[in-house]
Amino acid sequence: MICLAHDFLLDLKSTNGYVVDKIEGFTIDSSGQGFAVTDNDGVDDSSGETLFFKVDL
Repeated sequence: MICLAHDFLLDLKSTNGYVVDKIEGFTIDSSGQGFAVTDNDGVDDSSGETLFFKVDL
């Protein structure tokens, strides 16, 4: 069994804005590169940005 742990808070803070979202999806491709995505909630009090980014494992 393989166990992975990654603190996504630094990734979510990298845009220098508010961290109001959470990781909605995560995958690792065949070369071992990780990717994560947040969700665009599109509500009135949120910018509704969706982030898709690489995750160094």
